[in-house]
Amino acid sequence: MSKKYIYILLTLIAFTQFIASEESVYFINIKDGDIVESPIFIQFGLSGKGVAPAGIAKENTGHHHLLINVDDLDLSKPIPSSKNHLHFGGGQTETSIELTSGEHKLQLVLGDLYHVPHSPPIISKRIKITVK
Repeated sequence: MSKKYIYILLTLIAFTQFIASEESVYFINIKDGDIVESPIFIQFGLSGKGVAPAGIAKENTGHHHLLINVDDLDLSKPIPSSKNHLHFGGGQTETSIELTSGEHKLQLVLGDLYHVPHSPPIISKRIKITVK
């Protein structure tokens, strides 16, 4: 009987470690379909990796990029820097941005020290928000 409980316990521990090691980026405080006012405060979530500034070579880390109304991204090249591709190379995990009224698509991408998406890429679900 006790062997059965030990087996179940070890299985649960292994499963928990597997779940905890899954790498993902996500929005903490906004979700798909939200109606917001500008400026918009956005918090970035990350699991399974750490945050490090751009240019710093530290294993299992990266930094956030916020894509605004971007439909296509070449995942083999550095993420461009523009008003639609915001870089948080200082290791920031939150920001406030101004967006015009209307619908906007937002997505997070974790980049390496050179702003290149990881392989496999760590990308959030694309969400749509409406700015009043």
